[in-house]
Amino acid sequence: MADQLLENLRPDLIKGLSERVINGLLDDLQQKRVFGEEEIEVIQHRMKTRADQARHVIDDVKRKGVKASEIMLASLKTRDPHLYDTLGIERLLVPVPETELTPSQLSETTGCSTDKTNTMNEYEMKSKPRGLCLIFNNENFTNPKMERRGSQKDTASLKDLFEWLGFSVEIKQDQTVSAMKMTLKEYSEDREHGDCFVCCVLSHGNESGVLGSDEQICPVDDITSPFNGANCSALAGKPKVFFIQACRGHEIQSKVMVADDSGGSRTQKPGRVSVSIPKDSDFLIARSTVEGYVSIRDETRGTWFIQSLCENLKEGSKRGHDILTILTKVNNDVSLKEGSLKVKNEIVDAKVTPQPIFTLRKLLIFKPLKKTGWFS
Repeated sequence: MADQLLENLRPDLIKGLSERVINGLLDDLQQKRVFGEEEIEVIQHRMKTRADQARHVIDDVKRKGVKASEIMLASLKTRDPHLYDTLGIERLLVPVPETELTPSQLSETTGCSTDKTNTMNEYEMKSKPRGLCLIFNNENFTNPKMERRGSQKDTASLKDLFEWLGFSVEIKQDQTVSAMKMTLKEYSEDREHGDCFVCCVLSHGNESGVLGSDEQICPVDDITSPFNGANCSALAGKPKVFFIQACRGHEIQSKVMVADDSGGSRTQKPGRVSVSIPKDSDFLIARSTVEGYVSIRDETRGTWFIQSLCENLKEGSKRGHDILTILTKVNNDVSLKEGSLKVKNEIVDAKVTPQPIFTLRKLLIFKPLKKTGWFS
């Protein structure tokens, strides 16, 4: 199918799509109502490099399904016929009867090797515990007026969720920036990581990063970089997941009306092939809002993002959904919520759109352990 073909050709498309062609594809995708104006805005103006733009176009279209993928490939045929022909897309779109396929034909037709080491597969999620879930809950600050009431609700929900998913959960309460960095360095040097590492940061924030309890800024890169392949060899090739609940500015997202279209293991195993990967591979960073805007917290129920994340990750994991599918559901769920904030003695409508970014190379599917407890 077209969406699988996009996945198979993803590296070649990221390398081959020019900025001119990307802009043409976006025009076509908007005209065909695959993308809305906000999605186009994010890709054109917030993705800093051509490769990032290409990556996001491919991944966003692929997640929208077969029809959207077919529209993109048809557009590519018109916008860049040379690349279209070079990649053999016309031939690859023609289905071959399954009974007539030999292993070599299967590789040629789909772009996939029959060797499982080369196919799009899942990250291992078998270790017990699955790994560490580290939660920073910065609820109280030097200025008492900055107290984040309701954050304990988020902390409890995350703790119950990841314990149910088989993680060892550790909570760090009201940490200064220096204490946060020390903790992150300590865990990055731990040699006993399981199959995955999760870090949740609940705090205030701005465009530059998140706040420690001392009201100093900790850049998000200082949170994630201790765990890249160069600094944490125990997690090389394994997923590193960061959920960050914090404002990223002071602007308030307004609402618009739209039509309802609802109609690898650390130990080398015998026979496995060693490959090199970029040090920043295998990251997922899901943030509660887009750059420049506030995030919304309910003092009794917790934050919109974290509560939706816990609910949808619970249900999605039961069904075997991958994390990007789940986070798309979270984006939709949070985007539909209605809120209001007091600004200069005026009550204004407020909306929130979470934003995940990732360098995952495989499907990440959290697998709950069967035990009694919160989700049983």
